[in-house]
Amino acid sequence: MIRSTGTGTRTDSAMPHPVEPAFASSVFFIPTNRDCSRAAAGYAEELAFARERFGRSIPLVVFETDDGPHARANADALADLARAHPDLPVHHLTADRQRTWFERLLRDEPAVLGQVFRSPRRDYGTAMNKLFLMTVSFGADALHRRDSDTRPLGQEVPEAAGKHPIEVELSYLGRRVGEVDLPLPADPAVADAPICVVGGNYFGEWNLDVKDLAHRSYDLVHRLYEILGFAPDDVAALVAEVFPAEQVHDARDARTLLLAPNQGANPDCGNVAVTRLHELLPTVPGRNSLAADYFAFDVAMALGVPALHHTRAVFHEYHPGRFDPAQKQLYWEGVARFADYFTAYGPLFEPGAPGRAGPPADLVPASLRAALGRAVGALPGADPAPRAARIRALADEVLTPVDERYARVGRHLAANAERYVREADEDYATHRLLLDRWPHLVERARELDLPAIAPALRP
Repeated sequence: MIRSTGTGTRTDSAMPHPVEPAFASSVFFIPTNRDCSRAAAGYAEELAFARERFGRSIPLVVFETDDGPHARANADALADLARAHPDLPVHHLTADRQRTWFERLLRDEPAVLGQVFRSPRRDYGTAMNKLFLMTVSFGADALHRRDSDTRPLGQEVPEAAGKHPIEVELSYLGRRVGEVDLPLPADPAVADAPICVVGGNYFGEWNLDVKDLAHRSYDLVHRLYEILGFAPDDVAALVAEVFPAEQVHDARDARTLLLAPNQGANPDCGNVAVTRLHELLPTVPGRNSLAADYFAFDVAMALGVPALHHTRAVFHEYHPGRFDPAQKQLYWEGVARFADYFTAYGPLFEPGAPGRAGPPADLVPASLRAALGRAVGALPGADPAPRAARIRALADEVLTPVDERYARVGRHLAANAERYVREADEDYATHRLLLDRWPHLVERARELDLPAIAPALRP
């Protein structure tokens, strides 16, 4: 998502020879609310590479967010894919199959959690939480995620062919920092910490839909970042790095150890692999809130659990519907909600602020989870006036100057600013409940056999 850039503990050396991954099994997800046949076909090739190079047969799972007409098209495409790749387990998690799973998973849980998980609303954080729990119900120790509006970069940039993100993921994910070919950081304690997040970024469309702003004036993008809460002195360099006027493919094979959130080029959620954190730290169920799905990654780094960033991007393009006026309004509502989330949770992402992770065998002990719960529980009810004013500034100072179409979106945001704040408080309260209930949900998920509910398609 939107991240600052900078330097870290980096190496540009060649990829290591194949090694046995540090986790027993993983599952590869493509969450989607559109026809994802092109993405699925492309990533099937990435999984074929993983099988050849590492001897791993990793299931490909398409996870539908609703049961719209695209689900039927995806079913046909996945059936063809299963026939074309008879050695690849292909699973289609339709809305119906998910309902069966949720009925068992959420038995006896508070009603609000059932409402959140079953809701058809756009909720980036809940989508990630579903993948976290689905990973457990697949009996896997790690997950790989690629989004449906991406595809392998080698399909668009010939010199990137064969440079698959999954090679880095399988080589580094779950390993102790001291075991990998990276310069050791100054803090010797980090050498014992496991790398729980490995990911890269996008090439193609920017990861935030601000091209219309940039075409009008990059000053508007700068102001957006200031309103979102980034340090004004850092904004110009950050925007130049994240939103270049002309993209040039970075042919390096660099890997950077991230020791703190927002101090390096962070992985995008659409090009990432995760282990262990999915069983420990649920993300924020923020309704239509952009970047809420990064909570686990950011707070883990603040606790002292490193992430690894690599330069193997995936190609990203927006669905044409993103430029429809109604979709544009929905999108900028998500940015407005993100502005509140990032400001509210930002103090938790300061290194050491939420505490320090425990030993590798118990990264987030019960006492630390309780402390995080208390910190999140204190967020709802913060003074709504400056929070609503921040959203109005987004409307008045960023959107309205673009053109009348954006001004209409801005007027809608300004008129609903107080509602967004109230709903954010409700979402933060639900997150506190999720933090409390997560160990129980993980254990329940472990008892469920999701591949039995959504069997692999027959070739």
